[in-house]
Amino acid sequence: MGNIKGLQDRYRNPTTQKGFAERWGQNPSMVTSFADGSKVSFEQAIVANACGLQVKTRGMSRGYEHHEHVDTLTKYYDVEELRELGGIVDYVVGAQPNPGIYCIAEHTDPKQRHYLNLYKLGEGPLYSFYTPWHLCHFEVPNTVARVVLFGDADIPQAGPRVEVCACAKIDLKAGEILDEYGHYMTYGEAVNSSEMRRERYLPEGLVEGCKLKRDVAKDAVITYDDVELPPDRLADALRAEQYAHFPAVV
Repeated sequence: MGNIKGLQDRYRNPTTQKGFAERWGQNPSMVTSFADGSKVSFEQAIVANACGLQVKTRGMSRGYEHHEHVDTLTKYYDVEELRELGGIVDYVVGAQPNPGIYCIAEHTDPKQRHYLNLYKLGEGPLYSFYTPWHLCHFEVPNTVARVVLFGDADIPQAGPRVEVCACAKIDLKAGEILDEYGHYMTYGEAVNSSEMRRERYLPEGLVEGCKLKRDVAKDAVITYDDVELPPDRLADALRAEQYAHFPAVV
């Protein structure tokens, strides 16, 4: 399950994004989180947790540029690897139609594969399905309505499989206080929950206000051992409860 991005630059910040934000009446920090990969990491973590998927590697394809139609991604992914992993979330940059989302899937039934080929989806083993738009101002209210009216929650309560860790956007120094994501100091990368727990990565959603206990090099993942958490944060208590409630995914 993938997302199509227009650009990827993990070092963008509110200063570089100021002009774009002003043009479209947006918040510079918000559009920074779009450009530096944090937002797509959060989005794909949600998709992974909803569908029982994972990431192939931390950071997914890290801005792989695919300047062709999304249909040709069926040749980019290794079907045997996807089967072994049980399915993944990912994203690419520059593919058409943009913006949009894609699903690369297989079908093992010979009869169905015959008809998929008849209906112009090719011979497989992977087939491309996509939505060629991104209309969140329609999609979010519809999601809320599904929950309220029909009890149809999008995310099952099976526990996290993918999370978003914090990475240093610049060389960071001991004693510095981290700013929020979408700012100057960190960006987020999607990572499997098993690795997140094992390596004690700091979540990108909890970076604000953390004080560095030691230097962290640019692009290194920030861990809980690297920081002093702000005192008595509800979010930290809730995260500890989440980890205690859900078993670790191997």
